[in-house]
Amino acid sequence: MSNTLVYSFLLWIFFGFQHSFLARPYFKSIIEKLFGNIFVQHFYPIIYFISQCIIFLLIYDLIRNLGPNVIFFTIPEYLEIFIYIFNKIAHLFLILTVFHFDIGKFTGFTQFLAFFFKKKENKILVETLNKSYFYKYIRHPMYLGIILVYLSSTTIYTDIFFVNAFCILAYIEIGTYFEEKTLLMRFSSEYEQYQTLTKKYIPFIR
Repeated sequence: MSNTLVYSFLLWIFFGFQHSFLARPYFKSIIEKLFGNIFVQHFYPIIYFISQCIIFLLIYDLIRNLGPNVIFFTIPEYLEIFIYIFNKIAHLFLILTVFHFDIGKFTGFTQFLAFFFKKKENKILVETLNKSYFYKYIRHPMYLGIILVYLSSTTIYTDIFFVNAFCILAYIEIGTYFEEKTLLMRFSSEYEQYQTLTKKYIPFIR
């Protein structure tokens, strides 16, 4: 394996490890011991979201500037329009998956603002299982959207492209495993039933 592929692989490993570790209940329990429950509840989510956006952009910028060693094949010019259209549909699908849940809560802004505007109540924000729209049929539509966007992001398929694709798929698979373990702990039988009624990524498959 060339140095370029090794660099790409290591960068993905670093991103995946820190992204998952910082989101795990174990790490949050450490932060809670150091800074208290109020910090974990109201400030950690937004810090985590902003830091991960920055780290992802920095790492992905490094990865996309790595030069390929091998070009396996290129989509013919007359078919490029179809890849372009598919990529736009994939982006739209990904955007729609984001709007299927509370964006404020996902980014941490809801929890952050709640500290200032609902300080006296100081209640733990109740979390409910999202089973609406796409989530009626698949448990991880956002991950599917990410996969589709990446696969349709180019018409030139190189060794770097396939290494990145492998790393993204591996991280998503590992991430969903731990994410679903957390959801099972949080929602118990409700999530078990939800798993039996839905597929993981694609309707009618898996």
